[in-house]
Amino acid sequence: MWFTVLTMIWLLSISVSDIRKRSVPVWMLAPGGVLAGIMFVSQQGATGDVPGILPGVILLVTAFITKKAGYGDGIVMLFLGIMSGGGESLLIFAAGLCFAAIFSLILLGLRKAGRNTRIPFLPFLAAAWLIVAVF
Repeated sequence: MWFTVLTMIWLLSISVSDIRKRSVPVWMLAPGGVLAGIMFVSQQGATGDVPGILPGVILLVTAFITKKAGYGDGIVMLFLGIMSGGGESLLIFAAGLCFAAIFSLILLGLRKAGRNTRIPFLPFLAAAWLIVAVF
């Protein structure tokens, strides 16, 4: 239970930073790395971690090649993949993308954003993680 609460506090704090500054300081990523390391050690290097980190790797490669995603998004997704495992990691990633798409469609429909408007992704990952963790 405490692990879930700590992870949610971490996700909320980096989400607020992502919304306000459109970036996440490296020092704010460190607690997630510690949580992921604790989870990895407690699982004793479970084999489910390789599929779990794939969404994070995809985001990091996308950030590197296209510059359309943030490195922080990929790093956070890597940590969430280690913490939650393969199936849940893919579900978190897919749900986060769906939430971001719905939000983007609403903004486009209301004419509050254009085609090239950038939105922060970490709040959607936090919401997706919360839903997956609770249910």
